[in-house]
Amino acid sequence: MDAKKTAVIVGAGPAGLTAAFELLKRSGAWRVIVLEETQEIGGIARTAVHGKCRIDIGGHRFFSKSQEVNRLWAELMPLQGKPAWDDIRLARNKDFAEGGPDPEKEDRVMLLRDRVSRIFYLRHFFDYPIALKLQTFLNMGLWRTWCAGWSYLRAAIFKREEKSLEDFYINRFGKVLYAMFFEDYTEKLWGVHPSKISPEWGAQRVKGLSLIKAVLNVLKPKGAKRETSLIESFLYPKKGPGQLWEIMADEIRARGGEIRMGTQAVRLETKDGAIASVTAASGERIPCDALFSSMPIRDLVAAFDKVPAPVAEVASALPYRDFITVGLLVDRLAIRNQTPIRTLNNIVPDTWIYI
Repeated sequence: MDAKKTAVIVGAGPAGLTAAFELLKRSGAWRVIVLEETQEIGGIARTAVHGKCRIDIGGHRFFSKSQEVNRLWAELMPLQGKPAWDDIRLARNKDFAEGGPDPEKEDRVMLLRDRVSRIFYLRHFFDYPIALKLQTFLNMGLWRTWCAGWSYLRAAIFKREEKSLEDFYINRFGKVLYAMFFEDYTEKLWGVHPSKISPEWGAQRVKGLSLIKAVLNVLKPKGAKRETSLIESFLYPKKGPGQLWEIMADEIRARGGEIRMGTQAVRLETKDGAIASVTAASGERIPCDALFSSMPIRDLVAAFDKVPAPVAEVASALPYRDFITVGLLVDRLAIRNQTPIRTLNNIVPDTWIYI
């Protein structure tokens, strides 16, 4: 008779897979079953495969100040020990891991990537984070530069009470730069105007970033500590973010865990204040001793067999954002270099371009 307890984990995205992996690694007392309603591993952090092309959906960069998170990544995918194809051709000098895998010979390797981020605005490319150089001011034009400067000085002297994300941004960048680079982008991304979003959102997402810190960032020596939003390099799985979660899924299976693809959890039964079982869309009932859910809150509440009416009403009204990713397969991307960085045939190796 199997004396192990059963843990059901809903969702094979980063949260669900990490929960399953850690539980199996730390304790042999659990039988772990992961339920994933799609046929894909990694959720919105997966990497879609089209022929020989791998297209990222999300999870754009791997960077964390948490040593626990960094150790987990290194456990699954060690850092490159030798230069990759583009490192060689661009003569990049990096802090490769001693004894680490060669990315030209092995696939299970985390690459150290240089961050090149730019914003396409006013039909010009602006470096992000902001770079104090002639090209930046030429792109903005004399009048916009003048207005942005005075706007920032006013914001620095007359601080707004931070009741919204709009206040948060204006206090740090001034109203002109806020309107140029933050207002429309934030509303398009989240579907809510910054004036209706809590300022705590900015503290979490942008952390210590501000115009003055962006300026000071330019003056810091190479290798000095920087704000999270100003980092110049990050880790990246050789075959895209989804590769990490695919490897983690393989590790879960190797440790005895089950991952049931195409299995949607639709009902959660409770007994004495605890989850007693999970029912799949197929009608299969899975008794369990513990549940870890990465379902959307709206779906999670709807799945419970007993929920107070006010809670169900609030959950059902929660708004969610969706997105559309379009992958373009092209022979070349003719975006020319405006910055003094190493390039391949004068093509900038951008990691992000904001439009």
